[in-house]
Amino acid sequence: MKASVIIPAGGAGRRMGGKTEKQFLKIGGRTLLEMTLSRFNAHPGIAEIVLVLPRSRIRSLSSRLFDAYPKLSAVVAGGAVRVNSVANGFRALSEKNPVVLVHDCVRPFVSPKNISDVIAGARRHDAVTLAVPVKDTIKVVRGTRITDTPDRAGLWHTQTPQGFKYGVLKKALALARKMKRPATDECQLAERFSKDVHVVAGDYRNVKITTPEDLAWARAAARR
Repeated sequence: MKASVIIPAGGAGRRMGGKTEKQFLKIGGRTLLEMTLSRFNAHPGIAEIVLVLPRSRIRSLSSRLFDAYPKLSAVVAGGAVRVNSVANGFRALSEKNPVVLVHDCVRPFVSPKNISDVIAGARRHDAVTLAVPVKDTIKVVRGTRITDTPDRAGLWHTQTPQGFKYGVLKKALALARKMKRPATDECQLAERFSKDVHVVAGDYRNVKITTPEDLAWARAAARR
């Protein structure tokens, strides 16, 4: 039983700064996007990849990407917000595999074990998210005033991939169209109608490259 993966890469990456979208920044001669695509293309549990790109990049990149990554089945344009991009990718799935993953394109250090564990978790449950326990003390702040210090023993730092049964992700994306306030990830949508959403233990190296500091860390990590 294999899985499909949707990789949303349609954002502008404003927190990174600069003129180049962060997914096209390079580490060791390859873009973050290429590194991520390579991880999923090489994984034996992945049957197809659907990539979501900025509309302006599709024409210039599609041919080369299809040649380089045989499991890539479609390249589609992103939406105004993340969940719209994921929905565009979902509609482009050519195979109705029982499990669908969603992965941030700028998490290039996702491991084969991470991917395998999420696929296995999504076979058992409605939805799962890769996550790691929070290491630091967390404060709830209004303005600059601390209003609460939650017990970190119950707090996890969410990562991707997240994995879903096909019908569960379809329902979650339909729910998103009705919500006035967008969800920050697809698992949050699934949590609204299912009690069978679980955490799969992740890896602290599976960092999302969002800021210049993250990029500097990633470049150093890639040299080790």
